[in-house]
Amino acid sequence: MIEQTSIKEIKGIGEKTQKLFEKVGVSTVGDLIRYYPRGYDVYEDAVPVSEVEEGRTQTITGTVYGRIQVSGSRSMQVTTLYVKDLTGTIKVIWFRMPFLRNTLAKGGVITLRGRVVRKRDGLVMEHPEIFYPSEKYKEKLNTLQPIYGLTAGLSNNVVSKAVKQALDGLDLTREFLPDKIRMRYGLAEYNFAIRGIHFPEDKEVFYHARERLVFDEFLAFILTLRKLKDKNEKLENEYVISKKPEVEEFIRRLPYRLTNAQRKVWEEIASDMASVTTMSRLVQGDVGSGKTIVAVLALLNTAWNGYQGAMMAPTEVLARQHYESITRLFEEYDIRIKVELLTGSMTAKEKRRAYDRIECGYAKIIIGTHALIQDRVNYDCLALVVTDEQHRFGVKQRETFAKKGRVPHVLVMSATPIPRTLAIILYGDLDISVIDELPANRLPIKNCVVDTSYRKT
Repeated sequence: MIEQTSIKEIKGIGEKTQKLFEKVGVSTVGDLIRYYPRGYDVYEDAVPVSEVEEGRTQTITGTVYGRIQVSGSRSMQVTTLYVKDLTGTIKVIWFRMPFLRNTLAKGGVITLRGRVVRKRDGLVMEHPEIFYPSEKYKEKLNTLQPIYGLTAGLSNNVVSKAVKQALDGLDLTREFLPDKIRMRYGLAEYNFAIRGIHFPEDKEVFYHARERLVFDEFLAFILTLRKLKDKNEKLENEYVISKKPEVEEFIRRLPYRLTNAQRKVWEEIASDMASVTTMSRLVQGDVGSGKTIVAVLALLNTAWNGYQGAMMAPTEVLARQHYESITRLFEEYDIRIKVELLTGSMTAKEKRRAYDRIECGYAKIIIGTHALIQDRVNYDCLALVVTDEQHRFGVKQRETFAKKGRVPHVLVMSATPIPRTLAIILYGDLDISVIDELPANRLPIKNCVVDTSYRKT
């Protein structure tokens, strides 16, 4: 059996079960062994009945006390019994398992493991797993049993058995990490890690397995970003945008001075857009640090060079705020550049008019949500895309814009306080600029929760 083998080749998986596995993204043996558990059940020592806690899954051992009863309708039969030990008695119920009345003997010693909930008549253990005789529980004591993500009709037991068969019948995967790297970081061998993540013998095996697989995922992620960054660095700049003197005049007329950090970031953006390769830059700064005005400078400079620029916001509310503030700013300084708004909630008539102004090039700056990359939107000469971290402009969006013309410059804005090392990992395909200085006299940002009485009537 190899990783490319269909899961239908695994014993016990028919056409119906195969379709259920496909619903959770598992089609091959390789998919299955990399369908890692989302958690684990730890089979711990039994506790006295008097010490069971509400809301926890626990194990008890005691004798069946009194008569075993079956009640309810045929479609929902409830089996009830009481288990007693030296410390107390607890009620136990099962749903749709009437046969237990004949299976479990009065006075017999039994071990049960299940979730404890509170009912009107006190604490109750619901639908527990049965270990009868009790010695069977020792086989699972202190083990970690995998819990998988499921879909309706697919049980955890079916997934667990399928994974076990796949691992037992799979040819060993060739180790791809050099021994020198594994030894340096104390990493487990790959095949050991795959088995250990599904069926760890103990917590130590689980930790070693998880550490190796997490390392692999981060390594693949960072190498992919590095490859993407190398590719982007080689993208020829098809929109060489020089810094126009009108931008400096606009900065001079602003009622406030740009901070040194804003100035530095703006110069980095201007330099990128005028270089021989396409810009891909992340601007990181706290809320209130002045990222938006830097983005406006980039959009203005793009428009004054005769091209179009777009700003993609994560919500329609924010898109409208950007549109209104930029429009007011341009009116105040008599900047005759058409700013267009494009959101999903606009009427069909409004959208058609916006599409026409964008396609003919009359609209130079377009503000909107993901509506900006819909199929119906055709740009005249889109040279710059500014986007928010929540709608990070990724490879697919870049390709979408490229199909509408040529590859634009990309500017990503982030208000998340990401340490530089982590930012390099998360945004490895972007150059990074940081606005680490708040404008003078800027009021501090405060968060608070208010009720509806604060709304204007």
